[in-house]
Amino acid sequence: MSRDILVVGGDDPATALASELSGNVLHVAPGAEEVDDGFVDGVRRADGTAVNGLDLVVHALYPQQSRTPARIDEMTEREWAAACDDPLEAAIRLARGSHRHLAARQGTIVFCVPLVGAAGAASFVALSALAEGLRVLARSLARSWGPEQIRAHAVTLHPSMFLAPEHAATAAAATALHDPALGRLPSATEIAAVIDALADDRVTAGLTGASLVMDGGTWMVG
Repeated sequence: MSRDILVVGGDDPATALASELSGNVLHVAPGAEEVDDGFVDGVRRADGTAVNGLDLVVHALYPQQSRTPARIDEMTEREWAAACDDPLEAAIRLARGSHRHLAARQGTIVFCVPLVGAAGAASFVALSALAEGLRVLARSLARSWGPEQIRAHAVTLHPSMFLAPEHAATAAAATALHDPALGRLPSATEIAAVIDALADDRVTAGLTGASLVMDGGTWMVG
C-alpha cells in the first residue's frame, strides 16, 4: 500500500524533496502564521478529500526572513520573531496537529535542518537558533510519542539546500572542516531515499530521535 506523505514548506529543500519521496505526496507551502493546531486537518488531497492518517510528515518550513543574512545586533524584535520565533512555534503547532494522523499509522515526522544550526554562521544567528530548536523538538517528540510508536528525527542538510548560492558559499566556507569526503554533496534523490528509509518499518522500526547529517561528509564531529 502506498504511503501518505505530507511535506510542509516552500522553496528548497521542501520542493526538491516533495518530488523525490516515494508515496502519495501532499506538498503545502503555508506561511508560518497560517499553521495552527488544525492546519493538518484542513489539508486536502487533489480530489478534495481530507487527510486521515499520515505515514510521514516532512517539515522544511523556513520563511524568507530566516534565509536572509542579518546581524543579530541590528535586528528588531519583530524581525527576530519572523526569522526564528514564529517558524519555530509553527513547527510546534504542525507537530501537535500531525499527532493524531501519525498515531493512526504509527508514522514518522522528520525535520530538515540546515547545517548552520550545528556549526553556526555569521549573520544567520536566527536561522541557527531555529535549526537547533527544531532538532531539540524532534528529540523531544521522539521521547514523548515513542510509546505510541511514532518516530521523530532531524536530518541536517548542507546550507546550499536552504540559502541563495552566494550566502550558502559563504556559510559553507566559514563552517566546513574540510571538503566533502565523498567529493560531492548528496542529491535531493539521495536525501529523499534516506528520509523514506526513516519512515520504513522494515528498515528503521527501532530507530527514533536520530540526528543524521547528509552533507557528503563535510561536517563530521563527535
